[in-house]
Amino acid sequence: MRFSKRSTSLVLGVSLFVVPLGARAQDDGSAVIIEAPQPDRGCPKRPDVVPFSSGSQLGLERSGWLVHQAVIPEAKDSYFKGREREREGAKLVAEEDVRKLGAPDPSIPLWVFGKNDAPACRAVPIQWWAVRKGVTDVERKTFLMAEIQADCDILPPGRLSGTPVALRQKDEPTGCKLRRPTERELGKESEGLPPDVMEYVPARECEPPACSRLWERIGITWEDGGAVSDFTVTWMDRKGKKDPCEWATEDLSLLFYRPSGALSPASLKNGGTVFFGGLHDAAGLRFILSRDPTSLFVHDPAKPKAKPTAIRFTSPSEEELLLTRRSLSPCKVKRPVASPWGE
Repeated sequence: MRFSKRSTSLVLGVSLFVVPLGARAQDDGSAVIIEAPQPDRGCPKRPDVVPFSSGSQLGLERSGWLVHQAVIPEAKDSYFKGREREREGAKLVAEEDVRKLGAPDPSIPLWVFGKNDAPACRAVPIQWWAVRKGVTDVERKTFLMAEIQADCDILPPGRLSGTPVALRQKDEPTGCKLRRPTERELGKESEGLPPDVMEYVPARECEPPACSRLWERIGITWEDGGAVSDFTVTWMDRKGKKDPCEWATEDLSLLFYRPSGALSPASLKNGGTVFFGGLHDAAGLRFILSRDPTSLFVHDPAKPKAKPTAIRFTSPSEEELLLTRRSLSPCKVKRPVASPWGE
């Protein structure tokens, strides 16, 4: 994996041949009209980012992706009443009702990013659902979701690297692409922490073999030498027990961005700790996407200390929270265990 601290100078030689609209090329005496090429629009300055969830995760008995439309206010939620509000479920919504429930203007298309570094493809909602999700009364909400019809193949549900995301805008974002994490670095028990993240990780008394520490970094190094990554470290206090599920475990996850030429990364706070991907165009990295179990976050790399835009798209169940917990513990079924450091 390559997370080099050295800045790479990138020199691009660009030759522009501008042909006026309507210019004519002669070929055996006949005139041919040559249309001037349209420049790429690139990524928008203020992206309207739209997250997706799998149908099975939302409780639908079908595969495929559903796109987030809105959080339905309790006052307008006529789909789950009384005791139904205490349970999860999904119900069809009539097309004529979606706007009053908070759905965006359906005439504005979605431009979906699926496969890594592939151009966005056009999609439109075709069927709407009211989805009740959440394990507690406080967290439980009703979300308006939609099935889509897309002009391209989208990877099926089953892995984070295939989860689509979309931009909602009138014009196609030509030249704008989503690059997903492609690099992974794993630190074994005998290895220390990477020097560039040590200032962000609290010191712990953890001496092997009674206690072990593992870490993992997943991310991208860009052509200009800049890098984005998420970093997870797990401390495991065995206390003489053989079953990993009985070890006292603590996990810490952080999101980092290192601009081109910088020696150390900046910690991106107030967002998710899972690096989802980076939206980029000819000008380079434009936006960093992160996520947590409930929301997708849009970070501006030009303003790393600014609070990211948050888009809430689900309220996971208790089981889903356990399954999505970032941990390097070998325990296959995560169990809540008190921290060995009493925090």
